[in-house]
Amino acid sequence: MGLRVAWFGHAGGRRADGLSAYSAQTVAALVAAGCTVRFFHHEMDGDRTPVDDAVALDGVRFKTVTIPVPRTRAAIERSLAEFHPDVVHLSLSVSVIDGAVARTARRLGAATVVTCHLPYAAEHSIRGRTMRGIYRYHTPRLRQFDRCIALSEGQRDLLVGTGLPAERIVIMPTAVDARRISPGPSALREKLGAALLVSYLGRLDPEKRVEELIQSFLARRWPDDHLLLVAGHGSQDRRLRALADRGSGVRILGVISDEDRLDLLRATDIFVLPSTAEGLSLALLEAMAAGCPIIGTAAGEHAGVLDGAGVLVPTNPLEPALGEALESLRADPGRRRRLGAAARRRAVERYSLDAYVTGLLSLYEETLNRGPVAETAGAGRLPAVPVSPQA
Repeated sequence: MGLRVAWFGHAGGRRADGLSAYSAQTVAALVAAGCTVRFFHHEMDGDRTPVDDAVALDGVRFKTVTIPVPRTRAAIERSLAEFHPDVVHLSLSVSVIDGAVARTARRLGAATVVTCHLPYAAEHSIRGRTMRGIYRYHTPRLRQFDRCIALSEGQRDLLVGTGLPAERIVIMPTAVDARRISPGPSALREKLGAALLVSYLGRLDPEKRVEELIQSFLARRWPDDHLLLVAGHGSQDRRLRALADRGSGVRILGVISDEDRLDLLRATDIFVLPSTAEGLSLALLEAMAAGCPIIGTAAGEHAGVLDGAGVLVPTNPLEPALGEALESLRADPGRRRRLGAAARRRAVERYSLDAYVTGLLSLYEETLNRGPVAETAGAGRLPAVPVSPQA
């Protein structure tokens, strides 16, 4: 009989980012592996959930922080008690009561696991210092969980540096469903009458630097059949639409369906991710799985991910490197094909969703067998579980 998993994550419909994609693909894979999953999410995210057994929570979002309404905690406690989960897995961050979710799960005897998706940047940068402060804010909540999934050794070191016991951290890089997301035909290019398609997928927030991408694209002064397609939603939505109106080659698509997302990636000639801070972007892995030639900054883990399988540009300053990379790839279709093939191979070989879920199920079983960790610092620590989808 499969495990009963209560998943606290992010629905789709009104958001389109790595967090919602992570929840959707991982929960679907857990169900395919025989697990019974109840999905908890905030109603403001939308109603696109990976399973029918979904619990929509009310809350108010202030920028990136979600504050639940009164009685949310009681509603969660009732639902968990009725569901009887073996494991409660939270995709950080759901809301300011993340830690309370873990404590409730522990009282019910469930194993608790959290995936830390927080981005990070070079420590010497302003962005890096800001992100370190955000990590310190979240550490007391992370300490409530039996296991914390980090994306890389660098993120693990950052978590340890902010007070999370190293023994609770397991390194499991983000994965991609490379069977569903693959190279293939797309009617989008013909529909748009495009000779060249540059694309971006993800949140439209300042650290993603989509504004700079649009400015760099417009500065190229390419023909009208060269298009930049931007899919996603965020705090800069209105600002970016106003900027896009200055040039006929830029289209802001908003939130798009999974089918349209795949269609866009398959039609893409150049995928760009110009972020200042990342962990390991799922949108990047999706573009790689679809065989896109990629230009990306060396934020988070992307330098290692794209080494030999994409074009790396400095995180700062972004220009003139971004513009030069766009010009170079536009002029060399053969290089685009080679980079796309290399990206696809790397996604399949290193970031397989099948391997990730196998590792995740092993982690669940290990955590259940060993029992909960002590909540006090330094007490009852468990040995690390050697789980890695790349092994």
